[in-house]
Amino acid sequence: MSLIELGALGEFLGSILVLATLAYLSVQIKQNTRSMDENKKLALAQTYQMRADALQMMLVSAADSDHIGRIITDLTSAGYPSDIAALEVLSAEDRGRFRQWQIAQQTHWDNMFFQYQQGFIDEEYYRDAFRVRVRRLAPTWQALNLKDGRQSFNQEIEDILADDGS
Repeated sequence: MSLIELGALGEFLGSILVLATLAYLSVQIKQNTRSMDENKKLALAQTYQMRADALQMMLVSAADSDHIGRIITDLTSAGYPSDIAALEVLSAEDRGRFRQWQIAQQTHWDNMFFQYQQGFIDEEYYRDAFRVRVRRLAPTWQALNLKDGRQSFNQEIEDILADDGS
């Protein structure tokens, strides 16, 4: 075999090895992508669980509280949340406590909106739960003059309230 023939054979074998390497890398990229998708799903599930646990704990604590539980019962008896005027039944002290509770609620929903912006909350939850609950809570936040949230969250509240749902 001549030197030219050996060179041609080397080029041929080299191109085969390049193709084999590309095939191998393609498989590795697919496996890595699949693994990243699974990790994202796991992180999303953990985020949902932590959020659900935190909200449940907040609501259980409120229901068990001598202050907030009683305030919510009084408000509900007066027509809250459908009737924002029910806030007028509260004493100044109870209104202050309820305002603090609503600051915590608003912070919770602001954090949820941030998670949605970052892609950690899916569109279905945002549409079917987040928007519905924020639409219900926003009039209370307005009545209590709570405007200290992030600007993008405040704008989202305005957009949700302006949307007639159609």
